Amino acid sequence: MHCQGLCTALSLVAAATSLAYAEGVTNATVAAIGPAEEQVATDSSASGIDYFGFEATQLTDIVISNLSNSVQNITDADLFSFGNSDDVALQKRGSTSCKLHPSDRLWPSRIIWTLLNNVLGGRLIEAVPLSAVCYPDWDQYDEGQCEAVTANWNDPAYLAADPTAIDWPINEGVTCIPPSFARPNATCTDGGMPAYVVNVTNVAQIQLAVNFARNLNLRLNVKNSGHDFNAKSTGGGALSIWTHFLTDIEFLGEANKYGGPAFKIGSGVSTEQLFKAAEAHGLQVVGPLARTVGIAGGFFLGGGNSPLMPKYGMGADQILSMEVVLPDGRFVSVDEKSHPDLFFALRGAGPSTYGIVTSVVYRAWPKTPITRLTYTFSRGNVTADEFWEGMDSFHALAPAWTEAGIFTYWSVACTDTIDCTLSMAPQIAPGLSMEELKAINAPLFNNLSSIGVVVENLNYTTFDGYLAAYEDTWTTDSNTAGYWFFHTTSRIFPESNWKNAEKLAAQSAVLRGTAEAGGMVTIYYVKPPINSALNQSNAVLPAWRTGLAFAMSNVVYGANYTGEQIAEANRAAVKALQPWRDVSPGSGTYLNECDINEPDFQHALYGDNYAYLYMLKKKYDPWGLLYATQAVGSEDWYITGQIEYYPTQNGRLCPA
Repeated sequence: MHCQGLCTALSLVAAATSLAYAEGVTNATVAAIGPAEEQVATDSSASGIDYFGFEATQLTDIVISNLSNSVQNITDADLFSFGNSDDVALQKRGSTSCKLHPSDRLWPSRIIWTLLNNVLGGRLIEAVPLSAVCYPDWDQYDEGQCEAVTANWNDPAYLAADPTAIDWPINEGVTCIPPSFARPNATCTDGGMPAYVVNVTNVAQIQLAVNFARNLNLRLNVKNSGHDFNAKSTGGGALSIWTHFLTDIEFLGEANKYGGPAFKIGSGVSTEQLFKAAEAHGLQVVGPLARTVGIAGGFFLGGGNSPLMPKYGMGADQILSMEVVLPDGRFVSVDEKSHPDLFFALRGAGPSTYGIVTSVVYRAWPKTPITRLTYTFSRGNVTADEFWEGMDSFHALAPAWTEAGIFTYWSVACTDTIDCTLSMAPQIAPGLSMEELKAINAPLFNNLSSIGVVVENLNYTTFDGYLAAYEDTWTTDSNTAGYWFFHTTSRIFPESNWKNAEKLAAQSAVLRGTAEAGGMVTIYYVKPPINSALNQSNAVLPAWRTGLAFAMSNVVYGANYTGEQIAEANRAAVKALQPWRDVSPGSGTYLNECDINEPDFQHALYGDNYAYLYMLKKKYDPWGLLYATQAVGSEDWYITGQIEYYPTQNGRLCPA
């Protein structure tokens, strides 16, 4: 049996699936094969920054050659060879055929998976849903373990440490969650979860998984912490690459080639881990609210909103260089000089699109004092119109807040249509004293007082640095996950609306309409500044640069909702958000926190960059190996068996 790159799809897959019967290939032969890897020099990175130890363990052409010699009936083109952009047949198969699914007759045989596990050094996991222990028809059923899973189901750190679990299962398909969180009479299936998971400890394992999936036309997905709102980090029947434990951190010092303090961090490093590392060096970094999010994963790949963003720029702006496994399996350095097109695209154009990031060099900033402000005000004894007059005074200060580098995070919710409450939770002012923040807010509180709106629970607090403010504000208990009965919708409102009284009034009116209709409105007043210390030419949605507010609402599902009812609620949510779009023409929304049904996602999430980003997708991934919901090029694919307006990962991935 011998098969080169010009094999047809059927012969290549058949060659792999029939390996167990090939002459000279036995279980004993496969068992004798060890990890396929080579140690390269840590100082050999093209970036000029040493590889981490796990990055120096790589798959090379020499390793492929040795592996082919170990099992004579497996050629390097069969399973683990690197991609060749000139291989038209393989490209055509990858981009025009459905990805293989475990239900397929040609799904790789057990001995193939054993071989993969061996070359991976035993890092392959046969995936089982975390909640399978709660269902008697699964071999893993165990009442005691089910109690433990149920007790921890809302803990994102617990879910991040499982190979298949994700934080928000609604768009996975809610196919296996603890019964107390599920619909009545729920069952457990693999659903939108992967079939196998590679628990990555080195770069070679990522390369092997990438090549294996590409050459056998398998669906491939990447999970870091699993925090993504729209289930990008899972996929039905996929081979999943799990980068969660790539947690190396190295401080590169003040006097490095990047002209300021920076850290090199593995892609599995969490928000909390990097914040603490920065604090130990008298520094602070741009990062998200959630403690378990991988900063060098989906956070920066989707743009990177942060409380420190109005001071220093977006998460994607902080990236100085990257190490990346490309869809062809090659491991490359990406920065301003090496693959500059990817340096543009990866910073803001989304995860699971152009490659799998193993580490980044991330800018840090000197530690500054932080002042925090929290308060609430309600309609109380004033009329509804007077309350919203107070809200107009509140909105009017947004430009002054963002100009001062202040992060303003607030929500407004109404009961009985007119009984509304604003909660400031919180305002974060890096580098400003309490007196300075009071002075900036004085016009607002004076206006509210003159209207008769009473401000309650007013509290200014100062901290010596961002970590202290972060830990006191977003406590461990405030981080939650595991719920399926709601979904987020969102929009960025442009700064130009604040420069035109008529436009600002229209914007305020639509926000009022959403709140009074019973929907909570949550808004970040944020604007990334021009930061001359950084390269801000990247794929971040341009609307972020011209925006002043990122606003979110949500759709809530009933506990007994069927898929069709969820779809109808989602359809209504798209319609309900249209007034937001109408008052922000040409804008868009945040890739990491958007509606999975966002109309015209190409423009809404990527703006005018989309045509260029799509061209790069075809250049670097002509096989269509990497797929994620609403990722660049995702319109070329669909998942079978879906209900319109309720997309899940539960189905076969096929070309559109």
